[in-house]
Amino acid sequence: VCQALTEVLSSLAYNSFVQGLLFQADYFRDPSKTDSDSYKKYSQLAQWENEGNTANATLNENFAKTEQFVWVKGNEDTVVWPREGEWFGAMDPNDPWNTVLPMNQTAWYLEDKFGLKTADEAGKLNFESFDGQHIQFTEAELLGWLDTYFGTPAN
Repeated sequence: VCQALTEVLSSLAYNSFVQGLLFQADYFRDPSKTDSDSYKKYSQLAQWENEGNTANATLNENFAKTEQFVWVKGNEDTVVWPREGEWFGAMDPNDPWNTVLPMNQTAWYLEDKFGLKTADEAGKLNFESFDGQHIQFTEAELLGWLDTYFGTPAN
């Protein structure tokens, strides 16, 4: 059912009208369509991740300016698919419905499309997870991560 629904939705999602009207479409990534002309031309996500027809060097430059990143995954998330996407994993384009690639095996990492590999090699990537749904972490978890990675704010 999910695969059939995705196939129908993806044919509708990748055009300027839908991408400009429905913000949810901006985040939709059909793993079987990432090489399609419509995905590369119209997908906002493809532009953000330098998967479009034209590479934007500014994305790499700006990504490199950040001192560190903290990627947080909800272990029971049903909003982001695959949930490994919260740590920049992705479905394998060669087996888009069954195999999840970890971040370091994705094209955007291997080809350093927007600076993810460079940031990883510089030790700027941090990964956390929590047991729960999409962004339903506790305040204590959030404050703990902020303290761990950014220090305790001065009063």
